[in-house]
Amino acid sequence: MHSTPRFKTATIDDIPALQDSARRIWHAHYPGIITVEQIDYMLAEGYSSDRIAAEMTKQGVTWLKILDDKEMIGFAAFGPYGEHTVKLHKLYLDVACHGRGIGSAALAEVEQRATADGATAIILNVNKYNYKAIASYERNGYQVADSVVNEIGNGFVMDDYVMKKILIKY
Repeated sequence: MHSTPRFKTATIDDIPALQDSARRIWHAHYPGIITVEQIDYMLAEGYSSDRIAAEMTKQGVTWLKILDDKEMIGFAAFGPYGEHTVKLHKLYLDVACHGRGIGSAALAEVEQRATADGATAIILNVNKYNYKAIASYERNGYQVADSVVNEIGNGFVMDDYVMKKILIKY
């Protein structure tokens, strides 16, 4: 029996644990979707201590630790993106935790926090070949809004769908 996941806002002190989690999850999930070279490049670029700290302290990005019992099993990061929109920058779970509803619970947590902050929509980017994630987002009410290819340096691109969900206000 697994416990209900808990969500705790991450702090600067959590950066090493977030980096370790990202490395573990990316190397378990992304081979076959993108190359190991691209994985390592994106981890180095997107998960440096300075970058995460700047997102937390200067850019209004909230990082959430996803906890099962006392263990961190994943994380999410989201922040403002234009007027009344939040961008889900990251949502990653240990592969062993897939299929347990934890991703849906994390999306619900982000949506609740976004609505509380006045957002009426959430957008995210997802790799076009990350079929498991796309299916999960669709089950949770997200729809493909656009298709984009962005150069990220070192000869690599992100070939993504932009997905969007309109949030219902209560």
